Amino acid sequence: MKIANYKTYFLLLTFYIFSSCAVNKFTPSELQIINKVNDNGRLRVLLVENTQDSIILYKKSNEIKVDNENTDLQNFVQALYKTVQDPEKPGVGIAAPQVGINRSIIWVQRFDKEAAPFDVYFNIQIIKYSDEKNNGMEGCLSVDNYRGTVSRSTEITIKYDTFDHKNQIENIKGFTAVIFQHEIDHLNGILYTDRIQDKALLIKTQ
Repeated sequence: MKIANYKTYFLLLTFYIFSSCAVNKFTPSELQIINKVNDNGRLRVLLVENTQDSIILYKKSNEIKVDNENTDLQNFVQALYKTVQDPEKPGVGIAAPQVGINRSIIWVQRFDKEAAPFDVYFNIQIIKYSDEKNNGMEGCLSVDNYRGTVSRSTEITIKYDTFDHKNQIENIKGFTAVIFQHEIDHLNGILYTDRIQDKALLIKTQ
């Protein structure tokens, strides 16, 4: 390889390293959103009926570098949790894109655990779906005042990162598996309504 090619290779490698770091960190525009919490520490939930919101909701999310010493990440995770716990519009799960941050972060209420706690997951993926499926009614914080029946696998296997820098694999069943599938869909730019072919079957709740 010629010297000129070595220089080109070094420049490309440097660019790749810095680009990767940039992707894994919150951007200035993302930090602006994170810092816009209301008086209760919550963030605005995006609605699909809003054209600008829908652009974000239908984008695929990027991974995030998990660092428990990153105060921006800590602040965002807590704000996301408070948002899904809003007493006026509570949910059983929420994904980062629903508040305008296209990052692979979700909160899920674990009904398969004692006391049904909420847990946070980073860079989560479903690596296996069961062939068996059930139809169930779903709603969404980003699809206001509607519910609809969706077919989901009854059992899934997930892998994800934790705040303490561990990569976990876990098998999930039942209603909790449905919540995971719903929230991971958000990370892939998919809403539950996209899985309902006949939109006339959507039920207006208000």
